[in-house]
Amino acid sequence: MLELDIEVPRRRFSVAVAFNVGVGERFALFGPSGAGKTTVLEAVAGLVSPQRGSVSLAGQILWAKADGRRASIQVPPWQRGVALLRQEPSLFPHLSVQGNLTYSRRSGAADLDRLVGMLELEGLLDARPSDLSGGQAHRVALARALASDCRALLLDEPYAGLDVALRRQVTALVRDEVGRRAVPAVLVSHELTEAQAFADKLGIIDDGRLLQVGTPHEVVLHPASRRVAEVVGYQGFVTLNGVIIGVHPERVRLGAHPRLGPVLNGRLVRARPAGSGFEADLSVGDAELTCRLQAGIGSPGATVEITVIDPPLFRPDGSVVSQHPKVLA
Repeated sequence: MLELDIEVPRRRFSVAVAFNVGVGERFALFGPSGAGKTTVLEAVAGLVSPQRGSVSLAGQILWAKADGRRASIQVPPWQRGVALLRQEPSLFPHLSVQGNLTYSRRSGAADLDRLVGMLELEGLLDARPSDLSGGQAHRVALARALASDCRALLLDEPYAGLDVALRRQVTALVRDEVGRRAVPAVLVSHELTEAQAFADKLGIIDDGRLLQVGTPHEVVLHPASRRVAEVVGYQGFVTLNGVIIGVHPERVRLGAHPRLGPVLNGRLVRARPAGSGFEADLSVGDAELTCRLQAGIGSPGATVEITVIDPPLFRPDGSVVSQHPKVLA
């Protein structure tokens, strides 16, 4: 198990988080750029020193410090047994792809061959890093991390430069490897769909604080605060009967369906194709909402009736309230 409770000073704020990741479990940290996600990984890997707290892995304390004192335990990065894949692949430039993949590796050849095949690296084994595209270099770095004899896997935006199909394939591969090798894994991402596809548990981080932890489904459908709702994609907030309704673009249905949630009337501001349907911006009171719909809804200025499906409700201070009969009426 990976366990941490740390505080790391940064220029604008301190990153103060506490969570644990079980054996074979996948934890995703999701939040906006600059929220402190990478700092958490660097603290686990030993690349930054927290101001206080502790980090332990598989029962071994990697770092520990009491407030105002020097670290009582500080295992150097190269002795932690942690594989960190950063946004920049950082391959050894003097080694071929094959040499990078086999560097300090202890797993069997068949295992490496499987990773090479899954990540479509067969024709690149003799190439040098300078000959690779950004996406190819990322795949090599990922294969090297997965082939290493690590006790924890840390992934910092690991899908950069990969197309959509390969992202799905790589996500499935990493999920399988984490379970097969029974190691804790932490991914950081500012793409919600990537974090959800990867994670058993999803943590929402903003300005260095962990705002909510839960299953990927639970966090999105039941955000613990208005700020969490904003971070996970709720793009409109409408005040009705004294409470604030959070509107997610994908949780809207055309027409009045009061058994599903509150019914709102608005005016169409603009609409545009989006995938197989349409994305529409509606003016509702003082708010502007974005909705993803399966059918067109007329021209700008048209009156539109929508139902917001089982929305989260908030007080003016951003805290959550339970469903209110008057809102749903």
